[in-house]
This record gives sequence, C-alpha cells and structure tokens, in this order.
Amino acid sequence: MTFGSDWDLGEQLKALDQVADAHGRGLRFEGVIADLFRANRFEVRASPGIARPRQTDLLAVRGSDRYLIECKWRSSKADMDDIDGLRARLRRTFGATGLMISMEGFSGTAISDVSIHRDQPILLMSGAELRSLGMRHSSLLDMLWRKREALLTDGRAIVDEPDQHRRTVQRPALPESPVRFVIGGGEPASTIGFAGHYGQVAFARELHDIDWVPASGNGVTLDVSLPALTEDGILDVLAKLADLGWASPDAYWSIQQTHAVWHGFGAAAFADALPDWSTRAAADEAHDSEEFCYIDRCAGGFYSLTATLPAHEYRWARSVVLSFQFQGIPLDTSPLLQLCHAIGVHDEVYFRPRDEKSVNRIQLPAWTRPIEAVHALVTVPDPILGRDFVSGLVIPNPLRDPRWRDKRQGHDPDLGPLDGLYGLEELEYLICSLSDFHLADDRTYTYRLKYVETARTSEGRIVLPKAHWEYADENEDNQQEAIPLLRA
Repeated sequence: MTFGSDWDLGEQLKALDQVADAHGRGLRFEGVIADLFRANRFEVRASPGIARPRQTDLLAVRGSDRYLIECKWRSSKADMDDIDGLRARLRRTFGATGLMISMEGFSGTAISDVSIHRDQPILLMSGAELRSLGMRHSSLLDMLWRKREALLTDGRAIVDEPDQHRRTVQRPALPESPVRFVIGGGEPASTIGFAGHYGQVAFARELHDIDWVPASGNGVTLDVSLPALTEDGILDVLAKLADLGWASPDAYWSIQQTHAVWHGFGAAAFADALPDWSTRAAADEAHDSEEFCYIDRCAGGFYSLTATLPAHEYRWARSVVLSFQFQGIPLDTSPLLQLCHAIGVHDEVYFRPRDEKSVNRIQLPAWTRPIEAVHALVTVPDPILGRDFVSGLVIPNPLRDPRWRDKRQGHDPDLGPLDGLYGLEELEYLICSLSDFHLADDRTYTYRLKYVETARTSEGRIVLPKAHWEYADENEDNQQEAIPLLRA
C-alpha cells in the first residue's frame, strides 16, 4: 500500500469492509495502520525483529515514543491470549509501549488485566476509535497520549471513552483574584460591563515587559491553535492551565459583544462569566456571536487565550488560539510540551521571533489627562492591615471626545505610535491602574492620566492606562493619618 498526500483513513477502512478474505484483509489492515502512523511522522517497520523469536506486526518510532503494534481484524474480540502474546513480545524489547488494535474491541478480562499490569504498558484501541480517527473526531497523537496518561497515572485502560466522561471530570479550583469593582458605594463585584464593541482588548493592572532583559532582541512568540472546542472544552483548557501552574490570580479578561463589553480579573470569575451568554445576548443590539480575550502571566512572559463563540446553545468555539510571549526560547521546554499535550496539541507548534517591542508607551494630549469623573473604583484588600486600597479607576473614556478623532486623523506627531489604541474609541469607559494605591476611605482625591501602555499577543491586545492621584486639599487635617502607600 502506498502512502500519499491524498491518503484517507476513512476511505481505507471502508474499502477493507468489502474484503471477504479474512487473511488478505488482515494483511491489508496492517498496511493501513502503518500508513496511519507514517502520516503522523512515525518511522514504521513491518514484522520487526525487535521481539524475536516471536513476530510482531509493526514497530512505530517517533522520537522517544516507541510502539509495538498488534493489529486484529476478526469476528471476535481480542482476549487474554492476545494480551499475553503481546506482553511476551514486550519482554524482549526495551522502552516500548504495546498497542493492540482490535476492530471488534476487547473482552472485559483483557481490559481489566491491562489496567492492573502497568509495568509493561499496553494501550488498547477499538475499531470504533479507529473509525473516529478516520472521521477526524480525534487525532492519533492525542488519543495515544490520553490512553498512556490514563494507564500510567490512574491505572485505567481507556477503550471507547465516551465524550461525556471527559467533560464530567472534576476540574481543579481556579485561581481567584481579590480585585473588585465598586460602583457608587455599592457591593464589590468581580465583573463590570459597559458599552463597547468587538476588539479582543483586555485592561491590565501591570504589564510584563519581556524586553526588559540585559540582552538585545524582542522576545519570541509561541502560538498554539487548538482543535474545535465547546464552551466546556474551553473551560477544560483553563482548568488544565491552572492544574499545570499556568494560571494565576493576576489574570484579567474581557468578553465582547457588538454593543457591550464585560471585564474582570481572575480565572475563577472568567469561568463564572463565560457560560452566562444568554444575559449578554438579551439586548436588541446583540450579535449572534461573542468574543473573549483572557490574559495571564507565566514564567518568562505572558499569554492570551482568545476565541469566538456563538451566542446561543450551540457553543462550539472557532479560532481558539493560545498565544505565548516569552523573553526568549526556554532552555527547558518540557513544561510547554506537557501543557500542549494536555490540551490535545501534539504537532505543528513553533517559536517565532517577535518583530516589535513588547510594550509601547503612548503619551496622551494634555486635555485628556484631568479625570473629572470616576464611574467605579478598583479595589484590592491588604491582608495585613485589614483595609481595602484603591488600585485603579473606571473613568469616562476621553478617546470618545471629537478632539481625539481630530488628533488621530491629523497624525499629530506628538501622539507617538497609536496602533495599540485603535478601536478604543468604541469603549464607554477605560479601566486605569494607579501608580500608587491609596486607602479606600472618605477623603477626597483628584486624579490625572499619565500615559497609556499597550502590548500585543498574536490575537489579543492589552491596554494599561496609568493614572496618579493627589489629595484634593493638601492641607486637610486628616492627611497626617495616611499610612504608607502600597506600590502598584
């Protein structure tokens, strides 16, 4: 059998269904399995001598992965005799994992025996699972990885695993952010919504500058395009990020509709907000889809998770991209490989050099700097003092002023690079971070915008307006009661 670019597993299996000669079908079946592994960049040898004096159908090798493969296409299920035969071959090999592919499935005793004997791991693949690969409902590399992880970690031999089992696995607790929005003295909330538009923009509290290192250069990007996912699948990815140490309480995010945007802090708040699509879609102006942009820090940089989802019950996401920005290529890439494998990505992942600075600072015109109104405070508790501090503000967006549009259209050189601010005029408010925190008390403060910093991932945009504050009356008596300020 010849392997080529037009080779299709589903069509090959349909052709084998029509073969009446059992012996001839078995030989052709081995060829189909060999081509399947070659299509996934394995080196494949038929009837290898690795298990002599016994004969094994195939040996597939890709890097450190070595699979000793037995193929069974017959009218009965593979049983203990088949498992014992493959295990005897494994005893004569070094560092190989057994893989038995049986079109009719496996007996209960065979599955139970494989689950118990993990010292010589054997993976089981049924005909239904093989056909699912032909229909592209799963990938070979992901299926093998999940089967191996379940066997070695949990002592569980996966065969014909139903999709609902994967969805009902209990997710780990997601990191919660202590940051809250307080509107007009009301109850603190983890999310705030206001008028806006699409744009994949999230407001940061601090920006990680990956260029802030002694060496020259602009860092690297690693983009991971995820397979088609449901909303539950996206939350599973977030849970995997948390479980493997890639999610932090410092995350920030936005969900965008055509008429409004919602912003919040922390992975837990995002997981609570994402399923509430019906509330966001209730407005007359709402579109039939929404976008989100989730940003978090990680060792050596930061990343974004972005996607577009339908705003109805059929919550299958498209354009799901995990985009990492690192100060360089990590010497140890094993944590990244572990993460990619855990979320179902096993191939086609590459580092690329960035061609621009990580963080740009934009000085705004003088007339934008006085903050005349505050829509909400952004507060954070101090666990030592037991007091809340104001760490940021939600302010009316000065970029909606016609003077800003005039400045932009005139390409005023004093404004500097404006790409990072594109589309922000659509937002009703900006979420600012204070350079210094102050107590959430009854004193009167005045605020001024200092500048705006922006950063990008491949799919998301990050905006950080910075403001500073002063007491409204520098001579007021209670100023002496102020305690040392926390740094942002």
